[in-house]
Amino acid sequence: MPASVLPSDPRLNPYASLDNLARADAVRGARPSRGRQSAETPGLSVVILNLDKPELLLPLIEGLDVCAAPFRKAGLDFEVIVGDTGSSDPRVLALYDAPPPWLRIVRGLAYHFSRCNNDVFFAEARHDHTLFLNNDVIFKDSPEALWRMDQALRTDPGLGAVGPVMFFEDGLVQHAGIDVFRHGPLTGFCFHPHSRSELPSLRRPAWSCPAVTGACLMIRSALFEQIGGFDEGYRTEAQDVALCLAARRLGYNVQVLDLGRILHLENATRTKGSEDWEDRQRFMRRWSGYIAARYR
Repeated sequence: MPASVLPSDPRLNPYASLDNLARADAVRGARPSRGRQSAETPGLSVVILNLDKPELLLPLIEGLDVCAAPFRKAGLDFEVIVGDTGSSDPRVLALYDAPPPWLRIVRGLAYHFSRCNNDVFFAEARHDHTLFLNNDVIFKDSPEALWRMDQALRTDPGLGAVGPVMFFEDGLVQHAGIDVFRHGPLTGFCFHPHSRSELPSLRRPAWSCPAVTGACLMIRSALFEQIGGFDEGYRTEAQDVALCLAARRLGYNVQVLDLGRILHLENATRTKGSEDWEDRQRFMRRWSGYIAARYR
């Protein structure tokens, strides 16, 4: 699909060049670009990183089997790939040893969000859409959410990536898109503008935003490959926003969809307050110029 699917501001053209990125990759010794290991077929590949947490993973796998029903009914493939980063819990290992046919396990990963997701995607993902999913997301009240996300991508050729509105357990919004500050000392920095709000003030089927969270992000697989995957220079933060901005820089739209009650148990797998300021500084160095030109 051409990069000019959506009209772009000519002021952004300098940021569409890969020359500077290629030179930067050579300097920092980044991995060479990788190609997919298997042919792409219509369907959805779900990529989950996991370390133990049977109380999260086991219900999620059951829920994903329910979410797969409309895909199977429509004749689309559906697969789940768990990248494990060292689990030892016997309940998790029992699942790994006897997975259902639509579930595959990649073991032996050393946790690094960007690199692990990239490794699993490039080696294992077989379908034209890929969902990157945290193990602490719950779909039981919205079993058709993944189908509706997939269909949004299939019906709009200008849409590159989507994510759902997600809620805390108390019913307040956890994620409804990621934005960037336009003014003040934090200009260019990303934030969740609707966090801890009530959805009725936001309710509409879909809206565009600079980025969606990597906790539940569906993207065209060819686009993810074209971008080069998640930027592995980020250890724990900002790679999801950088990915979405890279998609936008190529002319694609990014949207958040209101798909019902989807829970995100934020910080269930990460210590609260463990912000990575090196990643945040890296993001600002790499993207502040583009953000200034695109989001005045």
